[in-house]
Amino acid sequence: MIVAIWGGHDLYVRWQEKRLVRRATFDIEHGNDRDANLAARQILEMRPSSASAARIMAQLAERRGERSALDWRRKVAQLKPHSVHDVLALARCALQFNDIATAKRSLDAIAQDARNNADFHAACGLLAEVMHEDEKAGQEWSEAIRLAPQNASYQLQLGTLWLRANKPERQASGEAMLTALRADPAERGLATRALIINGAAHHISNDVLLAMAQELQAYPEATFNDRILYLDILRQLRAPDFTKYLTHLEQDAVSQPANLTALISWMTTSDLSLVAIDFARNLGTETLTKWPVPLAMAEAYAKLRDWTALEAWVENKDWGQSDFMRHAYLALALRGQNKTVAADKEWALAEKQASRQPTFLSMLTRATSEWRWKKEWLELLWNLTKYPETQFEALQNLYQKYSEDGDTVGLYRVLVRLAELMPEDGKIQNNLAQICLLLNADVERARKLAAEVYRKEGANPAYAATYAFALHTKGDTIGALKVMRGLNTTQLHDPSVAAYYGVLLAAAGDAQGAREYLKLGASAKLLPEEKALITKAENSLK
Repeated sequence: MIVAIWGGHDLYVRWQEKRLVRRATFDIEHGNDRDANLAARQILEMRPSSASAARIMAQLAERRGERSALDWRRKVAQLKPHSVHDVLALARCALQFNDIATAKRSLDAIAQDARNNADFHAACGLLAEVMHEDEKAGQEWSEAIRLAPQNASYQLQLGTLWLRANKPERQASGEAMLTALRADPAERGLATRALIINGAAHHISNDVLLAMAQELQAYPEATFNDRILYLDILRQLRAPDFTKYLTHLEQDAVSQPANLTALISWMTTSDLSLVAIDFARNLGTETLTKWPVPLAMAEAYAKLRDWTALEAWVENKDWGQSDFMRHAYLALALRGQNKTVAADKEWALAEKQASRQPTFLSMLTRATSEWRWKKEWLELLWNLTKYPETQFEALQNLYQKYSEDGDTVGLYRVLVRLAELMPEDGKIQNNLAQICLLLNADVERARKLAAEVYRKEGANPAYAATYAFALHTKGDTIGALKVMRGLNTTQLHDPSVAAYYGVLLAAAGDAQGAREYLKLGASAKLLPEEKALITKAENSLK
């Protein structure tokens, strides 16, 4: 009797689960997120291990842009570890929230025999783009298109990627793909935007540019930002209709705070801050205080460097949960008036309030970048490395800045973190080994890393140079030269590789060969320690 009762209960729960899943799916398809959420939670109360309910919760959170989606996707992947569909969904979700490490681990975990599908290659393409590996991204999108030629979104991704490539033939291919997609109602908006932005950058025919912009803003699915894009084209072309269209947008934007903010921000970035402020004078207090309009107005005053007006605009106001930005702009206004002590106090308040969540810190980071506050910007970036959703982008920015500044110690700090996040990434491991060797820090680990990376991909000239240098640092210059001579002439004449080859030749006493490669290597973008190596090698030849 007990067995029968529990068996019946289990059947009832499964029947209820299927019924509620169908209802939630229908609700999601018809935009009824509230009822879909209720249905999914009902399932989870009955059956906490329901993968179907977790999928629904993940989908709803993704649509709202909530990071909890990643937790739900992880739960589904744990419940269904052999489901390629669910692991790919986790990878895509991780990319949505900039969790690069999770995305990479998820894709690496998919079995080789399950990778021959378009969704897998599309996810790899997205990951490669995020990591600025455009060549790999192009290969992945091309394979996705081959496997699913009917999926226009893959064509859009590849066309957009090639449009910004350095090679003319790829640019032409990208333009052709996007032009063809303008006939597809589902993709025409994105395709047309990409063509307009690219066309403006490459100074295509004004008539063609204007016609595309006019068509874009006339699409039923066009956004207010598409209308601003059309306005921007009119301004760039000094078209006679510019003022009339601007007035038209001003009238339409007043009733929508988001649109009004977008328009004022466009004016500010287009050196029309005075026009924005004059326009705002005719708006009521109620309109100007609706968020995020106050932030856009603060940007306009800051762009004009009207510090007293900016101070008056933000002082003694309440920006709700965004009050940290008000303190930041007040700090900017006070610093502009050389009121250092008061400015530092406001900045400390801004940082304290923003520390509640990474999105706030990201806003402050963008602001300090625009204001050229290098010290504060770097500090905020390092704070952002503590959060999974922002750490990769923050580390990328730090890496780029330290590279530009020739800050080898800063690069070391960044690479240590990146190596922890992506231990399978050969480029990162190689760069860490190289920096460690240059700084004479953790040398044994560096030599081991260099050897492992070279063993996996010995034909890579950068990896070969690092491994050769590692051998040289422990006295095996003959072995180092043998590694370098495994490269072809073109690879050896790459300035960054030539620098190391020249150093090794000098150490081996080949003065004539060393001079040629040291001279070539000196033209590369080198770190201070690398420049010192070249100088030392050159001095040894005198």
